[in-house]
Amino acid sequence: MKILYLCNKDYYLKKMSRVRFHGMRAVGQLCDLTWSGPNWENWDNDKTATENVAQLYEGKAPDLVVAYKPLEIKGYAELDALKCIRYNEMYDVPWTMKEIMQSKSNIIVCHHKNDMEQYQKLLKNFKLFPIHLVNVPHCAEKIVFRDYELPKTHDLLMAGAANGFTLLGRHYPLRDRMLEIVQKMSNKYKVCIHPHPGYDLSDAHTDKYLIEFAKIINSSKIAITCSGAPNSRFGKYVEIPMCATAIAADLPGEEQKEFSNFLIDINMSMTDEEIIKKLEFYLENDEERNKLVKKGLEYAKNYTQEDYAERFMNVMRRN
Repeated sequence: MKILYLCNKDYYLKKMSRVRFHGMRAVGQLCDLTWSGPNWENWDNDKTATENVAQLYEGKAPDLVVAYKPLEIKGYAELDALKCIRYNEMYDVPWTMKEIMQSKSNIIVCHHKNDMEQYQKLLKNFKLFPIHLVNVPHCAEKIVFRDYELPKTHDLLMAGAANGFTLLGRHYPLRDRMLEIVQKMSNKYKVCIHPHPGYDLSDAHTDKYLIEFAKIINSSKIAITCSGAPNSRFGKYVEIPMCATAIAADLPGEEQKEFSNFLIDINMSMTDEEIIKKLEFYLENDEERNKLVKKGLEYAKNYTQEDYAERFMNVMRRN
């Protein structure tokens, strides 16, 4: 299968969120994948997508075109090829619907199952062109997120962005609340609040910030995160257990049975005292915490980027 991945090279170089690129890199190990798009050496910014693709493939179309931010690519909608968009988050419904419709994309990969289910309802009666919604869950890069065998120098780690507001209001309500709770615990336990490095960095493509973050996770006994206002299975639900660290969070809107096997369940319905008591139990009982760590590692083995690539390719072959 010949797949063309279109993405502005500036995004590839500077975007702090690397999961979308790690996934496509793994896909490239299973097919004939070409990276291109605005500002890549093999792309002419003055020409349309159709003209560029004709030049790249000597007049023939690839089997599939996958695009990141397709509306920023000149003439993308007119491209005569099977087109795919992959979404990390889809909570901005008006913008997402606009991007799907105006780009005339046929396969919509939803990394969150609850997003897919929502858009299946929204697009149920749409018939202007074929649209297939599929779920390929978030995975993590095992070279970056792994057990570095570092000493556990932090008891509690706050992992991920906080105090953010979106169309849904406070985007990480539990995470924001936990900032105050871990401060209460800091007189007894070593707490690390890892600052978000920013969303656009000139050297993001080196993965240096992710490796630094993975090592901080690995050096913590418990890492705290949440599913956010969308109740989504964010990448950290894989990245944290993959680093041989216990994860404390609310149950996301999918795979709840699996997560309940190793996740320290804390949620907004609990009091501060209940949350503190549960965290203290696992901090004071290494054996019980390590049981969760081992189960988390077993779970994460099935969600490497190689697994993502296999699932992605299986979906593409069916569609």
